[in-house]
Amino acid sequence: MLSILIPTYNQVCVRLVTDLQRQAERLECPYEIWVADDASDEVCKRENRKINQIPHCKYIELKQNLGRARIRNFLGRQAQYEYLLFMDSDAAVVNGHYLLHYMEVRRMAPVVYGGLVHPDRLPSPEVSLAYRYEKHAEPRFTMEKRNRHPYKVFRTFNFMIRREVFLQYPFDETITRYGHEDTLFGKALKDAGIKILHIDNPLMNCGLDTNCEMLRKTEESLQTLYLHRKKLEGSSGLLSLFALLQRLKLVGIVRYLFGLTRSQIRRHLLSPHPNLYLFAFYKAGYYSTLFKQ
Repeated sequence: MLSILIPTYNQVCVRLVTDLQRQAERLECPYEIWVADDASDEVCKRENRKINQIPHCKYIELKQNLGRARIRNFLGRQAQYEYLLFMDSDAAVVNGHYLLHYMEVRRMAPVVYGGLVHPDRLPSPEVSLAYRYEKHAEPRFTMEKRNRHPYKVFRTFNFMIRREVFLQYPFDETITRYGHEDTLFGKALKDAGIKILHIDNPLMNCGLDTNCEMLRKTEESLQTLYLHRKKLEGSSGLLSLFALLQRLKLVGIVRYLFGLTRSQIRRHLLSPHPNLYLFAFYKAGYYSTLFKQ
């Protein structure tokens, strides 16, 4: 009845799989746990091979990196049960009834999103940008607020979907780089009129990026946004902002100011105490340099 699907890249997820398998045993229904490794380094693969020793679990090593969209589609096709539960491999289970809660609401909507939480304290100064950004956003993503805009706030971190729906509306594989595969997936579900139910059944996000990696991924995500801007129109706050800046003929000014301050802002964002307003400007400024091309 339940296929738990976990794509992973350079992340050891034996503990996550063990916790899920223990809960799945209590469900008294057929289940399977698939972990697909997207060409990780040898150290991670060696550890994750232990997953094959856990009952009803399978660890697959891919020789080529497929990317975030293709690997999820691959897992969805491999799964055999009616309900697919996708999650990121850097997650941690924080609720002893996590799987049971999903199964209790499985008939309420074709897609159910459980949400995510973050540690109460900053794990390390090296991840201060990601931590501040995510913790600042948490109050805006309560179950009640998510259900007001169910498609805009959808993320791939922790969601369940009926297999037949997933096979009909897979992830867009034209997105080969980091970012926005979840945005496009949510948009496709909205266009098809498929309901997303948001519930309070979070996983803990334990894989916060370092400040340097956060900036690298942000820039790559903005490049993805630029390349797919026509598809993402109406689903991105930054695209809406730039439409306004265009109308006001202010894109050039933003680009000029970003050029003057980019290195200073970047140094600040890599520090232990980054300012989120400067981060927002950095994203707008970086996107403006792509807009010029």
